[in-house]
Amino acid sequence: MARLRKGERDAVRARLLEAAARHFAAAGIDGSSIDAISLAAGCAKGTIYNYFRSKDELIGAVLEESSRRAAERFTADDVAGRHTRRRLAALAAADVALLREHEDFYKVVIREALKFRPEVQAAAVGHLGPFLAAVERILADGRRRGEVGSESSDGELALLFVGLLALLYGQRWASDGAWPTLEAIPDLVADFFLDGAR
Repeated sequence: MARLRKGERDAVRARLLEAAARHFAAAGIDGSSIDAISLAAGCAKGTIYNYFRSKDELIGAVLEESSRRAAERFTADDVAGRHTRRRLAALAAADVALLREHEDFYKVVIREALKFRPEVQAAAVGHLGPFLAAVERILADGRRRGEVGSESSDGELALLFVGLLALLYGQRWASDGAWPTLEAIPDLVADFFLDGAR
């Protein structure tokens, strides 16, 4: 059997991640089959194990890919001199754009995160690294400019921002889209995060 070149391996990995996101969205994490994911990606049944050691590792990779894509979309348009509120809203808008493309997958991820199992929480935070790092950069810059004042660390505040974003998504789904709308979420999360109920 011929070995795949790096570009080919990357393409297969990307297909596996896309197929996994679709399967997790349709069947949930527990109901998804690794073999079905491999076949849906156009690969042989065992192929997935050439890329991921376990279903948990695959879930983490899908989550990390989503986090990376949102951070990259934001970074492409980020203007460092812009007010912290605008930058946070722009980052949330990048995440909302990805949610529009993969909403069912986001529902599964947030549902799993809200189960509050310590092992799931720790893994989720680790895989959200690219997105959390983007939030932390914005907050650090905002502190230097006097726009963020909190005794909490940038890491703690970044987790709070992501938590608020996830809760707003959950509220949207629970209300069948009545409130908040996807269009309103970026400004709503940035405003509430920075101002609270003040």
